[in-house]
Amino acid sequence: MGKNNYPENKYRKWFSTAITYLITGGLCWYMLWASAISHYTVLQNTVPEWTTYFCTGIITGSLSFIYAFYIRTFNRTLKSLLNAFTGGFCLGFILSLNCYDVCVYLFPDKVISYESEYDVVFPGPSRGKYGHCEAGLWLKDQNTSRWIQLCTNKEFLRSHHKQGMTGVWVTARVNKIGSYIVKYEFIYM
Repeated sequence: MGKNNYPENKYRKWFSTAITYLITGGLCWYMLWASAISHYTVLQNTVPEWTTYFCTGIITGSLSFIYAFYIRTFNRTLKSLLNAFTGGFCLGFILSLNCYDVCVYLFPDKVISYESEYDVVFPGPSRGKYGHCEAGLWLKDQNTSRWIQLCTNKEFLRSHHKQGMTGVWVTARVNKIGSYIVKYEFIYM
């Protein structure tokens, strides 16, 4: 009787493992995608980013704590319950990072175009632990009245920026939360 159930349990284990890997891969892809979007997004000053991130972490940590407390197979020592809270907090915190940037990208109220001031700086903004962009382009966003630094390089500047071009024509997707810079090009003002 045990041999008849063995293949079924084996396939069930493979299926649950495959689903776990798909969900984990999807979450990793989402975090990378949201991080890439955030490089071109500028938010309003009034957006409570860090409050949202911490509250989301606390809520998911509390749910993990409650789940760990009520599940029968879980060790109910204080250390294991705090580990469950910490794991849930970290998961909720990390997954909520850049959520406002994603909302600006996915739910724009309108697309606007405008002239903007700019400034080119060398080196550009930091891109991870080990480097910077070759050049940085500071743009003033009309919707938020804030400056955003975009990553560029000398080759792009050489080919698109001519002498006498003193402005930038910016196209942005905007809503009440912020702006997502779609494209920009140098212009004569």
